[in-house]
Amino acid sequence: MATPITFYFDFNSTFSYIAIHKIDDLAAKYGRTVDWRVISLGHLFQAQKIVPPPTIPSKLKYLALDFTRSCEFAGLPSALPSSFPPDVKFARLMFWALKAQDDALARRFAKTISMAIFGRGEDVVNPEQIANVCRALPGITVDAVQAAAADGAAKRAIITALDAAVADGMVGAPYFVMDGEPFWGADRLDQLERRLAS
Repeated sequence: MATPITFYFDFNSTFSYIAIHKIDDLAAKYGRTVDWRVISLGHLFQAQKIVPPPTIPSKLKYLALDFTRSCEFAGLPSALPSSFPPDVKFARLMFWALKAQDDALARRFAKTISMAIFGRGEDVVNPEQIANVCRALPGITVDAVQAAAADGAAKRAIITALDAAVADGMVGAPYFVMDGEPFWGADRLDQLERRLAS
């Protein structure tokens, strides 16, 4: 059986939003599975000595335009939250706590959170906001998010994923590794598909 495609992303990454809603269907089309790994993009930039694009005014201006256009082409709604980039540490920890118990639910959580942040422009920062956005999902309560925030295993999972991302040469999100070959960006999903097709 083919190894899973590794999918690194962060909830505060505009283009991770697009990939979150596309990667599983793309992989399944070719009989492949995906290993989802949320990381802290800010810590990745520090580790790789990369200047975050939103801190560069000209890049931020272009990013806002390109994000809207890319979402339109991908058939997804787009909106930026009032605070950008958003603080998503609780969402990261909740993802890893869920992934340890129910991988499918963790993916549903990721899709729900990303749609709220970048599909509707909502602020999803604290446990109350996360629980409210995820009220249609089982078990995502304020208490569950607070428990995830204190979960040592979830915290270690984020660090382990970051270390793996750095080792895989990750330079931005989303980032995919298929059979040892890296692809950076939601705009590389078409190239990833060509590799899958071949």
